[in-house]
Amino acid sequence: MRLLLAIALLLTSVPCYAQQKVEVQFPTTEEITLVVSQAERAFEQYKNSVTLEHALESSQRDPESLKKDQELVEMSHKLIVALRQNPDGFHGVGGLLLLSTLDDASRNAALCSSSGAAEIAKKLIDHISHAAADHIDTNAANQIMFVIQNCSDVSQHLYTVSESVHALMARELEAQADLNNQAMEMATKCTEAMKAQPKK
Repeated sequence: MRLLLAIALLLTSVPCYAQQKVEVQFPTTEEITLVVSQAERAFEQYKNSVTLEHALESSQRDPESLKKDQELVEMSHKLIVALRQNPDGFHGVGGLLLLSTLDDASRNAALCSSSGAAEIAKKLIDHISHAAADHIDTNAANQIMFVIQNCSDVSQHLYTVSESVHALMARELEAQADLNNQAMEMATKCTEAMKAQPKK
């Protein structure tokens, strides 16, 4: 639509376009670069949390789930590289992919945290049910607690960055809709102006 509008502005001899002021607030390259940098840092933290997730018994019982997390880490790296090389890709499918990948990573990190909490609860229940016959492995418990906190922090960070991406995408859609409406109004006015011109 932006290309069609530009062509119309260049080719038409009807003065109806001259008084039209096109103001659209598409995300700037600087804004896109900033949010991509924020996402890159968040994904790096997510990568570290996936490494820590190996310590959880749930991950050891379900290696396929951990494999999917690692695949998401790899995909996020490729996406960041692509958007750094071509920030304008954000205006197309790149922005949507970035948002969905951030959401997926945030959800996975939250699941990591909840899985760790479940393991701690199970250890406490087992300890109580055995009438305190066995001592709780405090080192293992502390390690799990560290994983829980790390995954929770990473999930929140990813979610915060995804909100920034969402705000830019909302502006993108609003600006595109505004541009489309202006183009339609211009086309209608020019058509009416051409019809009103005296026939040669």
